[in-house]
Amino acid sequence: MKPNEIYQSVTDTIIDLLENHTQSWDRPWIALGQDNDYAKNAKSKKYYRGINQFLLGLQLTAKGYFKNQWLTFNQAKDMGGHIKKGEKSTPVIFYKTAYIDKDKKFHSKTKFERLNKAQQKELGLRKIPVLKLFRVFNVSQTEELNASFYEIEKQDLLNHFEKDDRAEKLIHSTDANIEIKESNEAFYNLLTDTITLPLREQFKSQESFYATALHELGHWTGHPQLLNRDLTGKFGNAAYGKEELVAELTSAFCCAAIGFSKTITNNAAYLNNWLSAMKEDNKAIVRAANQAQKAADYILDFSSENTPTPMTDQPTLK
Repeated sequence: MKPNEIYQSVTDTIIDLLENHTQSWDRPWIALGQDNDYAKNAKSKKYYRGINQFLLGLQLTAKGYFKNQWLTFNQAKDMGGHIKKGEKSTPVIFYKTAYIDKDKKFHSKTKFERLNKAQQKELGLRKIPVLKLFRVFNVSQTEELNASFYEIEKQDLLNHFEKDDRAEKLIHSTDANIEIKESNEAFYNLLTDTITLPLREQFKSQESFYATALHELGHWTGHPQLLNRDLTGKFGNAAYGKEELVAELTSAFCCAAIGFSKTITNNAAYLNNWLSAMKEDNKAIVRAANQAQKAADYILDFSSENTPTPMTDQPTLK
């Protein structure tokens, strides 16, 4: 399958799920980190990343699967099980960088990095992206695997104080300039490089406060001196909608990483905006998810050993 066909296949899958969702507002759109875990391969135990987390999390929510673990048809067979009759797969993308010369001969990354620029030029060595589409099934769609794959493990629910500690440590380690004050909106100001959040008591829950803070931190990572994304979009245009999706996914990835679920917006305007962007550009959702993964990695990569500097809650203004 050609790269553009892969992008189209993934985009079509997401569009279909989202359009079906707009007809059923009784469930959340997508909750990454459901049951305190990212989507992972049930055989290798490796976590999926980027657009694959988005795709699998969306399918997990839509189908109500009890575990966020996935297998290919052959992996299920190798493990002594099989896919239930009539079950449909979910596409995931495998991406890597390959190194090819002018004669279309492939070379290792080690060799590429060992050669200087002149040697690389002489061989005509260049980097090319390699995309492959795989199809996976949730463990709930299988039969006859080891019984442990069908057991629902009891999760130790995090209490508010534990959630506060982990989330506070993550957010403060970034050293972003965050102001908490009486406000009717949360936003990131690119000109002052400042995040403004409403008072904690204005939020319905601890999770909603931290999810919002991480959403704004997602925008913050786009600063020209950080990951340098386009933050100049205006409400309602394509650039704005794409950046909002990046920020929402960044928040979801970060929330999942610290152990709790993040429901991405149920706002119809955002959903329709994103659907429109995906229909115009079949790479839009893949690109947004990749940018969100980079943003989440950037936030999560701050040393956990740093002593956090607490955010200063400003007094309520009367």
